[in-house]
Amino acid sequence: MRAIFIFSLLATIVAATSYWYLATAAVCPVPVTYRLGTIDERFALSTEEALAVLTAAESVWEHSVGRDLFEYDATSAFTVNFIYDERQQLASTEEEWRLRLDREEAKSQDLLATVQKLGAEYDLVQAGYQAAREKYEERLRAYNKRVEVLNEQGGAPEPVFAELQTEKNELADSLETLLRQERSINTMAEEINQKAEEGNRLVEVYNTEVLQYNEIYGNRDLYTQGDFQRDRINIYKFSDTTELSKVIAHEFGHALGVGHVEGGQSLMYYLMAEQPDTLVLSEADKIAFVAMCGTGTDIVYKIRRIIRTALSRF
Repeated sequence: MRAIFIFSLLATIVAATSYWYLATAAVCPVPVTYRLGTIDERFALSTEEALAVLTAAESVWEHSVGRDLFEYDATSAFTVNFIYDERQQLASTEEEWRLRLDREEAKSQDLLATVQKLGAEYDLVQAGYQAAREKYEERLRAYNKRVEVLNEQGGAPEPVFAELQTEKNELADSLETLLRQERSINTMAEEINQKAEEGNRLVEVYNTEVLQYNEIYGNRDLYTQGDFQRDRINIYKFSDTTELSKVIAHEFGHALGVGHVEGGQSLMYYLMAEQPDTLVLSEADKIAFVAMCGTGTDIVYKIRRIIRTALSRF
């Protein structure tokens, strides 16, 4: 009778423990074993590159908390997959569009710089022209005044007349020079106006395209590049390995049971916003991790790890 009681008690304990373990299986299931699953060839991502990024994403968590949280296991049922769909196609289109916008912006900036340079040159030429014109007009007034006085006196003597004729010719030459400068200045002004109008048109086109771009890709910072499911992480899009590392490290956080936290620089923030390229856990990330996974010395954590390790051997 006593043996039956002990057996029943053990069975109850095992059943309760099993229920508790299954009910909390998603709570910090460390060590998370995983393997590389499928890679769609359209990603142009090699197995070696993918493994390197996975290792880097692991280290973001493990180095920050000082614990072994992930293990690569070629037999694991948990996989990380790269699935090419319309998101990556949209990303490729987005990149092409962004590059075109960058070129258009650079072109408008170059044109603006040209207009500013021409404007500075125009100001210098205009100032020189204005100074020369004032000097000419002052000389012309003096010449006319002298001629007027001489006429009142009955005319100029021969030597003075010759001198006046020379000055008249010099004034005519100066006037011709001024007229040429004026035409050149007007041509320069027309060129500046044309380039300014072209620059305004480019800016208008650029601003219109930026609005269209933002309407289409306005939510591109959302973590829709990948998702975590119970037995896998799927990656749907990325632009480069830096972005890919952020996405995988973020999804690894969900695999640990960590939800979204506040703070644009936090890895587990719901937007891919201000996280640095060299990823580290923010204080908010660490607090959320400890709330889910404890310190590693908790009795509950130790029991769960013992059970998980034992089950992995079957």
